[in-house]
Amino acid sequence: MPKVSAAHRAARRDQILQAAWKCFARKGFHATSMADVIGEAGLSAGAVYLYFRSKDDIIVGVTGEVFGGIEERLVAFLTQQRPPSPAEIIDFLVEQPVIARAQAPADLFPLLMSVWSEASRNPTVNEVAHKVLDELRTVLGQALRRWVDAGNSLPVDPDRLAPVMMSLVQGMVMQQAIDGQPPFDEYRGTLRALFETLQ
Repeated sequence: MPKVSAAHRAARRDQILQAAWKCFARKGFHATSMADVIGEAGLSAGAVYLYFRSKDDIIVGVTGEVFGGIEERLVAFLTQQRPPSPAEIIDFLVEQPVIARAQAPADLFPLLMSVWSEASRNPTVNEVAHKVLDELRTVLGQALRRWVDAGNSLPVDPDRLAPVMMSLVQGMVMQQAIDGQPPFDEYRGTLRALFETLQ
């Protein structure tokens, strides 16, 4: 038999994760079955189980996809030569889930809420989410400290401000997922104005 290329394996894995993403966004993690994912992917059960041994494995894979792109863009933004201000950081942060939502195969915001909920009770998902959140807090704290080290001031310690900034983004996602409010541009503008007062 001919060998399957790495590109083919990556594409097939991505096909399964995209299918799972759609199922999870529609029905949530617990109401989605492996049969749902297999049907959405249009593959045989054997093909899906070749890449993922269980639904938990798929949930972890989707969780990694959800957080991965946002984290990469944030790190690239924060490591620019000039230290970004707190207002610039929060402006960038709050835009990231909106960008990711527009690029997602299914609505990202309900899926994010499912990920956070699952992370509170599923140790495997918690490990992935914990790692990402810890890295984000660290990166944000370092970025805010660079701002202070450049001769600027903050009313609180950078490491204490970082998780608060993250919560402001998570809160927007939760509200948007539930009732579509507040309007993004209004929320973004309010945060930017608020953080400009810290500079």
